[in-house]
Amino acid sequence: MKKSVLSAITTALVVGAASTAFAASNPFADVPADHWAYDAVSQLAQDGIVDGYAADGTFKGDQRMTRYEMAQIVAKAMAKTPVAANNDKALIDKLSAEFSDELANLGVRVSDLESKVDNVQWGGDVKYQYASNRMDTEDSNGQRILLELDPSMTINDQWTAHAHMEYEMDTNSAHNAMAGNDSPYTGSYNEVTDAYVEGALSDNFTLMAGRMPLTSYIDGGMIVDDHFAGVQAVWGDKFKAIISGGRWNNAAGEYGDPTAASREYAGKVFSYGSLELAYEQDKYSLGAAYHHFGQNELRDQWNASEMGIAELAASYKFSDKVALTGVYAQNVKGDVPSELKKSYSAELTYGEADPETPGSYGFGVAYRYLTGAVCPAPTYDSALNIGDGNQKGWEVNASYTVAPNVVASVVYFKGKAFNVDGGEYTSQNASKLYGGLEFGF
Repeated sequence: MKKSVLSAITTALVVGAASTAFAASNPFADVPADHWAYDAVSQLAQDGIVDGYAADGTFKGDQRMTRYEMAQIVAKAMAKTPVAANNDKALIDKLSAEFSDELANLGVRVSDLESKVDNVQWGGDVKYQYASNRMDTEDSNGQRILLELDPSMTINDQWTAHAHMEYEMDTNSAHNAMAGNDSPYTGSYNEVTDAYVEGALSDNFTLMAGRMPLTSYIDGGMIVDDHFAGVQAVWGDKFKAIISGGRWNNAAGEYGDPTAASREYAGKVFSYGSLELAYEQDKYSLGAAYHHFGQNELRDQWNASEMGIAELAASYKFSDKVALTGVYAQNVKGDVPSELKKSYSAELTYGEADPETPGSYGFGVAYRYLTGAVCPAPTYDSALNIGDGNQKGWEVNASYTVAPNVVASVVYFKGKAFNVDGGEYTSQNASKLYGGLEFGF
């Protein structure tokens, strides 16, 4: 069908839909002002219904078009037309009848295109973070801006691909240079930390494979909150079984450091495995887990061929806002001093800062006893990242939703940093102040 014929068909539609006389300028060199379809073609272009040919700025009204091109234009014209008036409805009915086959075909093809457009969804956040560590023997301060991007790609009805990208800027300098050793942050870097696929193979079974987040489930990340390369399987609903296995590396050195110091602690092919069991009800939850660490840095430190962490966790909700959570974990393998072979946390929380609800807030009080031999990468913002990673003391925290998807948080820890070296126990006063502002999208 020629475009000139299509213009004749849609002219009445456009004239009926327009509230004022045509005043559009001529967008096409091959449609002169005295052409019988000039007004219609100009208005169609102004309304975004026809585009012409970008290569030479022409309309090519005498050139045949494909059925798909024709149906696209008719569909756009119909979408621009109010249907309240009877005359508009009559025109739409006529067009629908005239091009029913093409529009039906367009519906299928547009659905396919829309599914591809929606195939990739983006989320993420921008964070400002401040941390100040204080100990008797050393102090550190640092602040950073962190950009995180989380694309999710639909593969089919069962499988989805995920990625996580980070770009960190050390605000202690005016450029993206690495931070010094006196900063609690690693300095400026950018990396893709995750790239994995997730398959919902049934209502109660999910399988993930690739490099993905690694967060100990029953304790909310007390043992580890990091990334690993491997496989994770999740069964169940109220009762969950989570099996994880693969390579985890808590290597020394900065991000991307290719030096021998980093390669020395590169870890084995299978350096982490865990089994976690959890039972969850409305008011309470119970959990038990075992974590295997074969990573060189950890086992060499404790003169063991492997490390084994067993733990129990429980939580109870007194109301919709008040909850109490407790976790106890112990290193059951390796030559670990008794003071360092255990870790535990007890926390009472009230409320929650919901990112989508401005004015919502939450706060908590906790006592934590954390050691590097049990908790090599804990999730807590109060965790000291100077010294030997062993600490005990009180934490208070609060969060508040300032605006939709804008959450402010503050954490303060006060206690002791301690160590056991050659049977000698040493301890010093320690504190940490953390503040953050997160903009989610």
